[in-house]
Amino acid sequence: MTPRTEELIHELARGLHPVRRLPGLGRVAASVVGLCSSLAAAHLGFTFATKSPWIKPAFASVDAWTIAAHALLAAGALAFALGACVPGRGRLARTGMLAATAALVPVVWIGCARLAAWPGPAALAPGWLGSVFACSLGAIVPAVLPALLLAHFASRAAPRHSALVLLAGAAASLGLLTLPGVLCCAYPDELHHVLGHLLTPALGALILALVALPLFLTSRPSQQA
Repeated sequence: MTPRTEELIHELARGLHPVRRLPGLGRVAASVVGLCSSLAAAHLGFTFATKSPWIKPAFASVDAWTIAAHALLAAGALAFALGACVPGRGRLARTGMLAATAALVPVVWIGCARLAAWPGPAALAPGWLGSVFACSLGAIVPAVLPALLLAHFASRAAPRHSALVLLAGAAASLGLLTLPGVLCCAYPDELHHVLGHLLTPALGALILALVALPLFLTSRPSQQA
């Protein structure tokens, strides 16, 4: 190798970032699920420890259907987010997208049923809007941590589809972190259930994705030649 060739190699390699091995998808999924489970358990523990007056006195069938729909959404969205990050895992991403889309069926059914049973604005109690925000934020705020964890992984693994990956990751986090609210909240209004619980994963995911997208763009390794 001539000195000129060595000099050319050094010039080409100047400024390049060192290559780091990505963690396995199973490890990332376990980290996200474990973090969400810990946050959900802390939420439930705090609610029961403080003997909140809003603890649900009985578990209804609509709550079970909501939990099932959100769990399916979380599993599908997480699978899509991870599959879209890594080349060659397109089948995992497609399966996740199908599962997340299938979760919309019970969500729409529950939403329509709850709105059909809603007596109307006259039945709204004072402070109902505040209760909607309280339940929604009770899921959105802790979901920031697992969403940022996925955003960090995506910033290293997904040079494309950044917005979709972040949106799916936020939906996965919220699909799990809305469960404590569904289990505990005793607010009886049907509109509250739709806005404060049923639609929180979708609306909250949009908010978290918009917050995390600048982090993805600034922390992503440079793709310039």
